[in-house]
Amino acid sequence: MAALSHLRREEKLGLGIAVVAHIALVAALVIEARREVPVIPPAERMTVSLSDNVSPESTAPNPSQDAQAAVAPVLAPESEPLPAPVATPVPRQLDTPPPRQASKAQPKPAPPPKPSQKSGGGSRIGDDFLKGLSSGDKAAAGTPAATFGPAEAASLRQAIARQIKPHWAAPEGVDVEKLVTVVRFRLDKDGRLIGNPMVVSQSGITPSNEAQKGRHAEQAIRAIRLAAPFDLPAEFYDQWKVVNSQFDRRLSQ
Repeated sequence: MAALSHLRREEKLGLGIAVVAHIALVAALVIEARREVPVIPPAERMTVSLSDNVSPESTAPNPSQDAQAAVAPVLAPESEPLPAPVATPVPRQLDTPPPRQASKAQPKPAPPPKPSQKSGGGSRIGDDFLKGLSSGDKAAAGTPAATFGPAEAASLRQAIARQIKPHWAAPEGVDVEKLVTVVRFRLDKDGRLIGNPMVVSQSGITPSNEAQKGRHAEQAIRAIRLAAPFDLPAEFYDQWKVVNSQFDRRLSQ
């Protein structure tokens, strides 16, 4: 108490409040310790199933105790076998040989019959297979080539000129109508150009139109390229696979 005598009034008041607070805290702890804490039971285990309807017993069929024998596939009916060759019976020789004068030659057995051509593995090749023909198909020999005469040649020239003419335009100038340019070109079986057209010859050149001869040849080659592919009869391909086309003012050929 002597030690507290020198404290001021404010300090004594604060010290008293602190002592009272500590006493209240200790009392609260003692009271709380005497209270019974309720025991929380453990959570029950939950079972989750992904199926909507679960049967308590198995409904699956019992597996068979005896394995079923494998069933072989049914094969297609086999073709009827060829008849076996029938040999001509040979007469049995007697134990006692006949006299020499009466001896005769034994008959030869007949050859076995040839297999039928109607069997599944029969061949259609006949005796004339070396000629490239199948038996019973005489049309395979081909048809004769189409006849190419003067009338067909004239029609072919007209067909080529008719397809080139819409693309041909002769240059203008003095004496240009006298120029004649011959161009050679090759075609495949579809009427398409093979390579580039080539000028074979030019005629009708004069001092007045000499400057236009190059232009005349260029226009001719251009018309051929624009007209391709040509629509020509395939049966006469040997006649138009190489064409010499003549270009002049009226486009003759």
